Amino acid sequence: MKEIINISQVSLGYKDKELLKVNFKIYKGDFCIISGNNATGKSLLLKLLYMKILPKKGNIFLFGKKIDEKSKNQILDYRKNIGVILHDDTLIPFFTVYQNIELSSEIQNSKKDFLKRINEILNWLDLTKIKNSYINQLSSGERQKVSIARALINNPSIIIADQPESYLDQETSKKLFFLFNSINKLGTTIILSTNKPLNNSENCRIIELK
Repeated sequence: MKEIINISQVSLGYKDKELLKVNFKIYKGDFCIISGNNATGKSLLLKLLYMKILPKKGNIFLFGKKIDEKSKNQILDYRKNIGVILHDDTLIPFFTVYQNIELSSEIQNSKKDFLKRINEILNWLDLTKIKNSYINQLSSGERQKVSIARALINNPSIIIADQPESYLDQETSKKLFFLFNSINKLGTTIILSTNKPLNNSENCRIIELK
């Protein structure tokens, strides 16, 4: 399998406090679950995998090339292929649901293709009726659905998600993980943290933080 990311002797933490030290690789088509108790660094690690932060110690290799503060273009190219759901990845409150999703779209196909995809996602997440509502009018669960829609709109080759089931009802949460399993079988790389058991996830790889 093709290696996407190689994390080598990387230390992460807040200020001068080291929270975790990790070594692992992510391969194309992986389904990786970041597991661990609260305050073990799951969210921090996902930010690292999205290249939102870089470590002070250790090395990161992206498609075999070492990443550092001078690798901005490499990081931007990498991010274009990622759908991300992070807790601090904020929505724009004075934009509507539709506008927030549209803003994240980089689909290069025709307007017709974009409209078809965004309408499919809106329907699938039960957002059609509120697509013209502003973000500050929504419940926490509805906002989470918009974040998921933004992550899916570009048909990404990699999805990075920090507890994507947060604020979702049980039915929507099941639908979401069914989707993750389905697109993973088609080749999409899935990296997520979750508090839910994934009994229906086949061949998933657990990265446990202690």
